[in-house]
Amino acid sequence: LAAEAHTTMTDTSWTTKTAAAQDTRPVSSAVHTGYDAAEKTEDGIPLYGMDKELAAKAAAKRDPKKEQEARGWIEALTGMSLDGTLQEALKSGIVLCALASAIKPGVCKKASTMAMPFKQMENISNFLDACTKLGVGKHDLFQTVNLYENKDMNSVLLTLEALGRVASKMPDYKQEWPTFGAKLADKSVRHFDNETLAKGKAAQTFIGRGSTGQANQSGMVDTSRNIGKMDHVKGVEKLGGDGSVTAVGMGSHGHASQAGTVDTSRNIGKMDKVKGVEGFGKDGTATAVGMGSHGHASQAGTFDTSKDIDKMKNVKGDGVDELGKEGISAINLGSTGLASQSGMYDTSKDID
Repeated sequence: LAAEAHTTMTDTSWTTKTAAAQDTRPVSSAVHTGYDAAEKTEDGIPLYGMDKELAAKAAAKRDPKKEQEARGWIEALTGMSLDGTLQEALKSGIVLCALASAIKPGVCKKASTMAMPFKQMENISNFLDACTKLGVGKHDLFQTVNLYENKDMNSVLLTLEALGRVASKMPDYKQEWPTFGAKLADKSVRHFDNETLAKGKAAQTFIGRGSTGQANQSGMVDTSRNIGKMDHVKGVEKLGGDGSVTAVGMGSHGHASQAGTVDTSRNIGKMDKVKGVEGFGKDGTATAVGMGSHGHASQAGTFDTSKDIDKMKNVKGDGVDELGKEGISAINLGSTGLASQSGMYDTSKDID
């Protein structure tokens, strides 16, 4: 039984391996390109993946017309004839060193004529150092590999253009030589008097004015497509422009107040049939309501004092009749008959 089981497992494993070997389906959609079918550089180096994409972008930026202009400019300054493509002619660095020396003698080291790669790359490096000495910015310099390995010839042309701009201003630059690249602007120094400088300090800055060109927000909103809601309304011309009440302020009743907003035509005149109240309240006199039921504008007569008891009527004493007329009442005098506490204490037995 063990032998049979071992034989069965062996057969199953062999069957699985055979099926896997026969399955030739691709594991992905990627297609391998051989050396013969692959895109290659001018040096015959095949391009794959990112290198291929970068080469396509560099080729899209390449300008054959500008390359031809650069070739003619270099040949005119150096007196050398360039063979092959521009990259092939400049790859060794010998022509570039001769170009820098033609613009300013002695600015670049003598180029090596050896064909070894590191010597040729050293020549290119010496040319880039000479460009820096002549005034070319570091941001305008190409990388050595861009020229030597033909990675980006567009950056090489940009460096040559920058060198052409600087060279045209050099004192050793001959008039019969052609120019390459845009001409540098001439220096123009302007001097202003103190009055003009003072006006400039007080003037509104461009940042303060904003995109509208003014110091406020006028013109920032486009009103050309606004709908004039009052354009067809008659009788509202210049409303609000001379200080008068606008149509909105007047409201639907046409007044600047609430006059006429309440319908009083059905009000009941409660005082219409009351006699003797004509003109009350109009000339400053007390109205009937103000007078009250007793007919006066004060509380006089509102209380019945006929039955009041005169509590001091039967009180006898000297000066009681005059009490209160001089400012001190009988209550304030107290039992001592004085307006103070004098005499309230027996001080005859006090020891001094």
